[in-house]
Amino acid sequence: MTKQVKILFSLGVFLIAIGLITNFTMSFSADKEEVAKRMKKVDKNYEIFKREATNFSNTRDSLYDNVFAELYFETLNLTINNCLIELEKYEQKLDEMGKIAEKLKANCGDIYFPEADVNNKCQTYALSYEEMVNYFMNDIVQVNQNIEEYNKYNEENGTGIPPIQKYNTTKKYIDFNNDKEYAGKEDF
Repeated sequence: MTKQVKILFSLGVFLIAIGLITNFTMSFSADKEEVAKRMKKVDKNYEIFKREATNFSNTRDSLYDNVFAELYFETLNLTINNCLIELEKYEQKLDEMGKIAEKLKANCGDIYFPEADVNNKCQTYALSYEEMVNYFMNDIVQVNQNIEEYNKYNEENGTGIPPIQKYNTTKKYIDFNNDKEYAGKEDF
């Protein structure tokens, strides 16, 4: 009877070991598939992000060349409406970028991928998005400061020109990649 117990015990330990090895192999395989899916999503969303980043940059350049270049203190009350409309379009571009950045954030997470290219994309998008938001905020702060100065000048000098409304946004400076630095933020 002890020989049979030893055989059954050995067989049980062997079957448990086989089960554990099989479970580990299947889990490893499933994890590998999940990582591959996430890498594909990162690649796909990064291409969209890159294209939209170029559009955002072009919008910002156009804003500087065609709108901000036309903002003169003497005629601000005449040109500000166009500026505010263009700032709304500029903010809409940033909102589009935010949606894509959130998708990338969800797929990048705190994961280190086996491919360096994917890891670079995860780092690059986060820094780029942070800079874009902070550049946008810099531009808004600068325009609003100019409007404040204009309104103050007109009030102090009694010109009779009604005050101009500042551009309102709910956005704030961000530290998207949590590195405790606000890339792109300028102090005015």
